[in-house]
Amino acid sequence: MENIDPYKALGVEKNATDAEIKSAYRKLARRYHPDLNSSSKTAEARFKEISQAYEILSDKQRRQEYDMCASGQAGFSQGGFEQFFRDGSAFGAGRFRRNNFNGSNFFGTKGPSPAEEWFSEMFGASHRMRSPNADNAKASRLEQDLEVTFLEAYHGTKKSVSTPYKTLEVYVPAGVDNGSRIRVSGQGRPSTRGGRPGDLFLSLSVKDHRFFRREGKDIFLNVPVTLGEALLGARIEIPFPDGKVALRIPAGVQNATSFRFRGKGFPSLRDPVRGDFLVKVNVVLPEKIDGISRKLVEEFEKLNPLRPRNNFLKR
Repeated sequence: MENIDPYKALGVEKNATDAEIKSAYRKLARRYHPDLNSSSKTAEARFKEISQAYEILSDKQRRQEYDMCASGQAGFSQGGFEQFFRDGSAFGAGRFRRNNFNGSNFFGTKGPSPAEEWFSEMFGASHRMRSPNADNAKASRLEQDLEVTFLEAYHGTKKSVSTPYKTLEVYVPAGVDNGSRIRVSGQGRPSTRGGRPGDLFLSLSVKDHRFFRREGKDIFLNVPVTLGEALLGARIEIPFPDGKVALRIPAGVQNATSFRFRGKGFPSLRDPVRGDFLVKVNVVLPEKIDGISRKLVEEFEKLNPLRPRNNFLKR
């Protein structure tokens, strides 16, 4: 990269305010950003140039040091900008070396620079210029399985998770399902290069419940009822993930009839709409009956004649 004047690179005056410098950098960075000019080497070089200029002018001490260098103060000649980069360690800025400018030495390993912070703000964290820590964090990620009960998945819970490195408490949000993943930042494998630890990724599995069945956000429950309850109607108490709920069975209900409790199913991780709770009644008959009961059923059949198969054999 040729010697440049950071003020000229950003198109600002030497007495420009911090706000003017920041505004100029943002405008130029949007124009020349590599993600928006992937096939242009010129844009890439220009982006590095304006980023380098902004690194200097956004830091009061470095800006002062550059101004001193450019004006020939402190023993520097007018061409001192080259020396400012070549021998930048004199200013505590040794990472700016004229012929060795790249993403890793630009941002260093001690945290984001002013340019990177804005860069992340504009394009999102996934578009930051790559640093050595990025590959290190990926290599240090840790994957583990975590099992929760049906009711824990319904309500949300805190679980104690033991990794090879520590034991920590993790919040499991309500609505998780088999295959859901939880990311715990900085709780993976320790870094081997002095950077931050990797992230912990938990893959969720949900235990089956002995009564409830889940399909997406909906919960299903089969409820056995007697012949008398089906014929005469009844008000019964049934289990519910939040405790118990009353179900009114109308007289003459048919076997396998379903009742829907809207908004009483699972919460969603993606939208505010909960699923439904669906209850299906199953009429249970005695396997054996005594003589008196048999006569009563025969009398009942005579008094309540039904022909449910009348149309079965008609064509």
